[in-house]
This record gives sequence, structure tokens and C-alpha cells, in this order.
Amino acid sequence: MKQKGHFLSIGAGTNQVPLISAAIRLGYSVIAVDQNDRAPGLGMSSLRIMESVTEYRKILKTVSEIPLHGRILGVGTRSYGKATYTASYIAEKLKLRYASLDCVEICSDKNLLKETAARVGILVPESYDTHSNLSKNQFPFVYKPVRGNSKEGIRTFREPEEWETFLKSKKKSPKSKTSLSKKKTSASNAEKEDWIAEEYVPGFEITVCGLVQNGNFFPASISHKDVTSYPPYLEIAHTLPFLHTELIGEILLNCRALIAATGMNDCPFVAEFRITPQGEIYLIEAVPEVGGEFLADSLIPNYFGSAYFDNLVKLLVGEPIRPFENYTGVPKKYAGIFFSTPPEGKSKLAGHSEFAAAGKEKLLFDRKLKEQGDILKTSEGNGVRTRTVGLVGPEQNEQTLEEWKASVLQRLEGKFESF
Repeated sequence: MKQKGHFLSIGAGTNQVPLISAAIRLGYSVIAVDQNDRAPGLGMSSLRIMESVTEYRKILKTVSEIPLHGRILGVGTRSYGKATYTASYIAEKLKLRYASLDCVEICSDKNLLKETAARVGILVPESYDTHSNLSKNQFPFVYKPVRGNSKEGIRTFREPEEWETFLKSKKKSPKSKTSLSKKKTSASNAEKEDWIAEEYVPGFEITVCGLVQNGNFFPASISHKDVTSYPPYLEIAHTLPFLHTELIGEILLNCRALIAATGMNDCPFVAEFRITPQGEIYLIEAVPEVGGEFLADSLIPNYFGSAYFDNLVKLLVGEPIRPFENYTGVPKKYAGIFFSTPPEGKSKLAGHSEFAAAGKEKLLFDRKLKEQGDILKTSEGNGVRTRTVGLVGPEQNEQTLEEWKASVLQRLEGKFESF
């Protein structure tokens, strides 16, 4: 196949492989960036740049100095946070397609995102000022990093006494000597910049995945999301189909309003919402990213038959994309991505379970994320999960979605030793 041009992949790790594979399949020569010389995507790529994905200026300099046959037509990443900033920065400098730096900044800062969403009528949790006395009726509330990722650091305080104990423990903890401590800012200002406290919104969570091209939103899936009962609320399941079809129209209206308000364009889209028992839809998070959790590379293609990454590459190189078919459809079977998590606190992985598909289940993948003997601290977020499986499940008339989820998570549960 004659090469059409070059596609720049910011990252070459395991999670980046579906994006690299799609670019190659569509006829593009891939330039992959990663500091790990064993990253699997490097061996698949035509050119390799050994550099951290966060070193956006070094990457741009190297790319600019490589004598290429043909142009770089697109840049993309499967990663999050700083890698997204790198993709946006390089896209801006090379006149390529990706979310703008302004958009990335809004979505990276929970305060900015909430302000932007609220201006266009999207419901967001109310923010609290933790530097004044909180009233009894403001409990419970959620406390989380303004720029946090992967659930790290999130807590819920249910009683004033619990909050007071936490504040006292913070005062006693030694402060790290970083460059930030040298800045002439008050502790109050630093706290406001680093953490956000907001009302606890009861209900269930959903994840919306899709793509944005020329200002148009192309939804790929709406899935249910389950988390642990203990903080920082590790994600343990993403399941299909979305059973509340009466809410789909309003959910998509919120997504389109948010895309317009943030200026999100020519990029992937993932958002999380919490839906209350009254049917109110609250925005929790939205970013111009693919999102992890194997939704795009496993659940969406195996359940709906949609080639998410082919569409993503086409979007990033400027080819027109086609709408994802059946994303609101309700096939007769369940499907899901499930994770094994350690007990709250600190523990050691003693072993994995002997997991097996049951009945009419079809196992899509089974990946061990941690090794026996690894020390795990749940306060560190999603990165401590020990194993994940993808399944297409039984017929819906055989059992409820909740029954099926409980069955899978029980079979998947690992063995842990407490400290």
C-alpha cells in the first residue's frame, strides 16, 4: 500500500497500540514517541523518537529536524493529562488538528470546567469554600484535586467531625520542600488552587465516548460506570447497554453544549455524568481524550461493531468520518469491562483468582495489571487495580444487569494480604 503521509503518535505503550494499528491499517507511516525502548508500538512504527511524551518542545524540535518523505498529516495520543497537552501543542505548531490549548486548559482544571459548563446551563455540583466554616447541611461533600487524574486523592467527608480530624492531620504532616513552597502565596490561596470541595450528588454514573469533527459531535457509546464503595472510588465496571434510553436526548444535548462552550473540536471526547434518582444530569468531568478502561478498543467494537480508532485517525488527518452506528441501540446481550480491586487501605497481592467465563459469556480479554507480591495503596487511585477482563455477557432475559455484574466481580476478586 502506498503511504499517504505520516501520523505522529504521542506515546507507544500498550494502550497506544490500537491507535498506531489503525493509522498503519489506513495507509499512514507512523512516527512514534516514547521514552521506553520496549514500548510495543515502537516496533510497529516506521520512525521512533526516544523521548518522554511530556517533553513537547523537544519532540517538536526532533520532528522538525527529521528529513521526511511526505508531510505529517496528523497527531494523536491515547494517553491523558500532559500527553494531551503535548498533542495539542504540536498540532498548533504544525497546523494540524486537535483540541486547542485553551480547550485543554479548561478541561484540565475542574474549576474552569465547572464555570464553563454552568454558563451554558449544564448542572454541576455546587462548590464549597473549605476556608470558612462548613454548615452541617453541606455534608456529605466530595474533596478532590483540581487537576487530578485516575481517581487519585478523592475523598468524601460525611460528618463535620471527620473533616475536622482530617484538617488537624494535615497541619501535623510535614510539608515537602518544593519550588512551590518558595512562592509568596498564602496557604489559603494554595489550597484553593490545588483542591476543590463540592456537594455530594447521589445517583449512578455514566461515561459518554465519541469524537468531535468540524464542531459536530459523533457519539460512540453511553455506558454505565460502577466504582468501589470506598474512596477514592476506583472504577470497577463499565457496562452496556445504557438502560435509561429516555435520558439519551438530554445527555447528548449536554455534550453538544459543552463542546461548543469549551471550543472542543477535531478531537476525541469523553465525559462522565452522575444521574440523580430524580433524573437530573450532573457533569462530573469532560476531556478531549480517548479515555482508558478499554471502552474504545474493546467494548465499543465488540458490542456495537464500530471501528472507533479508524474513525479517530481519519478525524485527526482531516478525512471525513461517518457516524457510529447503533450507539443507542439495545442489543439483547450485556457486555462489560471489569476490574479487580484491593481492599481499602494498604495491602499485598497474594494471588489472582481462577477466572473463567460462565454460561453464554464470551471472554474478550483477560489482562493481569499487577504481579503477586505487589504492594497496593488504594489512595493512589485506579493504578492499583490488579486485573481486568472484557466480556460479552448473557441474554438480558436471563438475569438483570446488576446480577450479572455482581457475578463477574465475585469471580474476578483477587487474594490480598492486609498490612
